[in-house]
Amino acid sequence: MANLNSKASYMLALTVGLLLVILALALSDPVAVAVRVAGVNPIYLALACLLDLVAIIFYALAWVATARALGVDVSVSDGFVGSVLGLMADKVVASASISGEIVRLLYVKQKRSNVSYAGLLATIMVHRFLYNVAFIAILLFALMDLARTSPLSPSLLSVSLLAATGTFATSYLLVKPESIKGVACALVKRFEGLVQRFTAGRLDLVARTGEFIDNVSVSVKNAWKRKGLMILAALLMVLQWSAGAVELGALFSSINYSVSLWILLIVFPLHCYFTALPVGIPAALGVTEVGTLLLLTAFGVEKSAAMAVTVLTRLVEVWFELALGLLVAAVTGVLQQGYRVYEWVREAALHGVVHHVGVKGVERS
Repeated sequence: MANLNSKASYMLALTVGLLLVILALALSDPVAVAVRVAGVNPIYLALACLLDLVAIIFYALAWVATARALGVDVSVSDGFVGSVLGLMADKVVASASISGEIVRLLYVKQKRSNVSYAGLLATIMVHRFLYNVAFIAILLFALMDLARTSPLSPSLLSVSLLAATGTFATSYLLVKPESIKGVACALVKRFEGLVQRFTAGRLDLVARTGEFIDNVSVSVKNAWKRKGLMILAALLMVLQWSAGAVELGALFSSINYSVSLWILLIVFPLHCYFTALPVGIPAALGVTEVGTLLLLTAFGVEKSAAMAVTVLTRLVEVWFELALGLLVAAVTGVLQQGYRVYEWVREAALHGVVHHVGVKGVERS
């Protein structure tokens, strides 16, 4: 019954997302959008896919540099494969990027069994922190430069401020994991009380959770001792965001429509912010389309052009990345362990890293 309910909820979420996409199309002249998409220049579309791949490579290399700053030996190939599989999981599971992070962690863990979960989680947290810092820096820099030549609309400023503030708050937790230790232990204590009704013996999950968070906190602090690698990782993150903005520009060129580089540098980060919102819909379907459409039209982009580029962007970042993920999985032999990959994604959807480690701890005890 639980499985049926899960499938029903998943389909309901997809249905809601599709209805939002239909709403976005209805707001932007569907016939004109269809004409623009049908007349897309395939060369620029291919270029956009290539730039998306380049952005993923920069993202993966930043993770490798971050991991090595923490003393964790993540190879370039494992960093790339883990990142691609994580992105694929993010598209399939509605978990606001959490599933992708867990898949990345578990992929490297099964390749590097001698590395602790705390150490691996620290690499992902610091990597995500640098991702967020680059996001805020590019967004604010582009906004300030654009404000010199034209007034910014209140709605754009509100969305940008909300995105920057939310990202900043998340970033603080990523570099100060000890700040959530009390809350995490309290939640685990309640969970432990429920579990102990059905098990014999003391699980001691609260102590394990506290120890785990302390280990993560120590690992995160150690990252800043190797400043050269951290600066390299930060620069790679800036390149990743820049490649994404140029990718968006290539998609505008594919429909023979031009926009300012500064608009691209603002719209692309905010578009990605929409895709990461915890709305409970796989790939934030519908929410991203509506948000990006409204954002582009706020900059004066014609509605049909804005919607056409939004559709093409989703084609690249969802379907191209899913295809890339399947290709990488096949080439690296992960498909030979298909059930394990399924379990990774399923675990990412239903649980979390702390719960995963807690269960592993119970199994060892």
